[in-house]
Amino acid sequence: LDKDALIRPFLLKNQSEVKAMCITEYDDERTLAETREESYEEGKADGREEGVILTLIGLVKDGILTIADAAKRANMSVSEFESKAGLN
Repeated sequence: LDKDALIRPFLLKNQSEVKAMCITEYDDERTLAETREESYEEGKADGREEGVILTLIGLVKDGILTIADAAKRANMSVSEFESKAGLN
C-alpha cells in the first residue's frame, strides 16, 4: 500500500487548511488544552455536571488548571473536588 496514494488526495482536498497549518506553528498541547476547555464550556452550558467534572479532572492532571481553579469552576471546595477526583 502506497502511503503517498493515501495522503495525497486528503492534502489536495484540504490544501488551504494544510497551507495555513504549515505556515503557522502547530502546538499540540495548546490544541489539546483548547479542546478540553471547549468541552468544559459545552458541558457546563448543557448542564452535564459529571462531564464537566471529568473534564476539569483531566485539565488538572494535564497541569493546565490548578486544583483550586478546577474546584472553583466546579462550584466545590478544594477538598470536595479532590475527593471527587480521587486526588487525595
